[in-house]
Amino acid sequence: MNDNTSQDLARGNGNYMVSFVVGAAIGAGIALLVAPGSGAETRRRLGENLARTKNRINGLSSGVRNRLGELKEDVVKAVETGRQTFSHDREARQMKSHVE
Repeated sequence: MNDNTSQDLARGNGNYMVSFVVGAAIGAGIALLVAPGSGAETRRRLGENLARTKNRINGLSSGVRNRLGELKEDVVKAVETGRQTFSHDREARQMKSHVE
């Protein structure tokens, strides 16, 4: 690729970035102009939504912690049952080998 083509591509990427930034600024300005409520009302609604979201997250994390606790208990019980079964089978094999 020659140097001129590389420079043209670099300028093109810069133009895309400038276009994106200008478009975002225009979009933000339009959003402010057509917002359905005042700034105070919008902030209040955002705060309420944030509080609801935090409550949902706290509820979900609490549920996950409870479920993890239950799973931990299940694993502990399963390991203990496996140990008991292994020990019982080992004793049975030892007794069988002594009888033979």
